[in-house]
Formats: sequence, C-alpha cells, structure tokens
Amino acid sequence: MNTITPRLFRPGAGALPPALTGREVEKGVLSRCLADLVVGAAPPHDVVLLGPRGNGKTALLTWFRDACRNASVDAVSLTPHRIPSHEALVDVLAPRKGVAKWLPRKIGVAALGTAEWNLEGATAKDLTQALINRCRRRPLALLVDEAHTLAPDIGGLLLNASQQTRADAPFLLVLAGTPGLPDRLDAMDASFWSRLGEGLLGIGRLDEAAAREALVKPLAAHGADIDRSALDAVVEYSQCYPYFIQLWGDALWQHRVTTGGTTITVAAVDAVGPSAVSRVADYYENRHRELSAEGLLTAAAAVAPLFQTRREATATHRQLNTALAANGIEDDAERVAALAGLCRVGYVWCPPGQVPPVCWRAGIPSLTGYILENAAA
Repeated sequence: MNTITPRLFRPGAGALPPALTGREVEKGVLSRCLADLVVGAAPPHDVVLLGPRGNGKTALLTWFRDACRNASVDAVSLTPHRIPSHEALVDVLAPRKGVAKWLPRKIGVAALGTAEWNLEGATAKDLTQALINRCRRRPLALLVDEAHTLAPDIGGLLLNASQQTRADAPFLLVLAGTPGLPDRLDAMDASFWSRLGEGLLGIGRLDEAAAREALVKPLAAHGADIDRSALDAVVEYSQCYPYFIQLWGDALWQHRVTTGGTTITVAAVDAVGPSAVSRVADYYENRHRELSAEGLLTAAAAVAPLFQTRREATATHRQLNTALAANGIEDDAERVAALAGLCRVGYVWCPPGQVPPVCWRAGIPSLTGYILENAAA
C-alpha cells in the first residue's frame, strides 16, 4: 500500500488548493511580468491580486515565487507583520552586507561608500535609490501577502518607491489581499495603483472544470483516481471553493491511505463526509463570529437572500442597498459602511474588470445560507 501523502494533502498543510488549476489568466499576466524581468526590463505595472480568503492567492504567489527563482530572478515573500516600520522595510529590501551591517545607519552614504542611508524620516526617494542599486545587480520581485493589513504609511512608501524604481530598474511589486485591499490602497496616497489595467486581478472561486482538475490532478500524480460519481459529489459539496476542495481532498486521501486501493469511490465520500462537513461547519461558525465581532451580522443576513436563488447568483449595488434598508439600515452612510465591511471580510465582493451594472457576488454562496439560518444565534 502506498502511504506517501501528497504535499498539499497532508494534515496541517494550510488553506492551499490541492493543485493550482483554473488560473491561466493570472498566470499569464505574471508570466509576462517575469519575462520582462528576465531580460532586465521593468514590467509596465505592479500586480494586485484580490479576492475572498481561501481562493488560492497564496498558492498563486508561491507558484510565481518559484517561477522567479527558476528564472534567476530574486523573489522576496513578505507579510505585513515583517515590515512594521520603514527601517524593517529597508532591512528586508536593501540589507547591509559585510562590515556595513555593524555600522549605524545614520553614518550615511559618504562615510560608508555604499547606498546606505539614514532611515529616520525615510522617503520614497531614499527607498527607490536602494531598490535601484539592488535591482541593477539582479532583477527583483517583491511579493506581499495579506496586503490589506499593510500600514498606510509603509504601504504608501512602498507603492511610490515601486513606481519610481520601475522607471530605472527591473522591479516588480505584487500585492495580494482580501476585497478590502482597494480601500486600504486608497488610504496610502498612491492613487496610480488603480490604473493597473490587466495587473488588477480578481481571484474568486474556480469554475467547475478547474475544481475537478484540482482533485484529479494531485491524485493521479500519486497513483490514485476518483470515479465520476464521487467527483461529482465532492465538487457539489465544495461549491468550487478551493479551501473546501482542500478539506475534502485531505479527508479522501487519508481514507485512501488507511484503506488502500487506487480508486476513490462514493463509498469513500460517504465515509469521510461527517468529518469534512464538520470542518466546514467549524469554518462557517468562525465566519459567523467574525461578522458578529465586526458588527456586520445584521447586514450579512439582510443581503443573504439575494444569493440563495442559485450558486452563481449576483446582485446589483441597488439590490444590496434595498435589502439593507429593508432590514433597518436606513441611513445612507451606515449602508455604505456596512457594504464596505462585508466586502472587507470577503462575505460579498465585486470582482474587478466589470462594466455597469456592477455585479456583486457572494464569497461563498453556502455561507450566506448559514448566516441566514443562524444570524440570531
């Protein structure tokens, strides 16, 4: 019996899809940026990935990081907790080397004979020069996950430095975050981020073909398959949401390791169903608590019926506002704040690149049903 557990299916592997499927558009944009870096040119824009949690933004960043390194392009992955200050940002992007690292920053360029500079009151011009010096030696891609939690002053410094650096050196900034990321970027005094064109990418649920591939592909790589009925059942249960696909894939793989055999059947789906459903229910309860703590539970329940008619149901801005007003949120400012809050946590979101009328979607359609049933709990 084969007892080797696939890397993305092992317990505790994190909320990553079993395989990076269905992201051809996003991979195409990132690949074109990488092609520019490889030849020593700056891509024409930064890249912003936004979408509700659990849809594979981190997996996409990991794929791009590996692609960069395979192409001899430096790739630095960060989360905001690693860059709480301007000094920390520079220490990551332009670390001092040799004896210079033992000298105080305040000595400055003339004394050190390097590109070091005084961090007190650091500006985008300072950071730009440090980045240019680094990127002229070797192209650099900076990948920032959870970017919706970036401090506005640090994010603004980074965005402005990125724009200026790309004018002179091969540098790329990739930011990934929840649908609340645009509001965060607006607070960073760097409005040019909104003119990204194809560099602004929405990462939502997979289409059905990609959801199926996300289960079939890693199983096949480890000598197993899944029959059509079992696959249909898992895709239906998961609603093509990558995190749920991972939960089911994890449970089914562990069942296969325990029982042996090479084909996963409906019997296996039935056997692991209680465990997988329990984990999904725990996830829903965590989201319920989050909405309650944010003061958004009433708003979440108010708009939930709009997404109950079918899995791919959408709602216009007017429909959302009407539903909020009908449920006691009558003040215009309160409705704006409620909708922004629901978007920030990814309960509902509006993928970029749409034309009016804007179509809002549920982050996870089945979560809206859970909230509707348990709003008063």
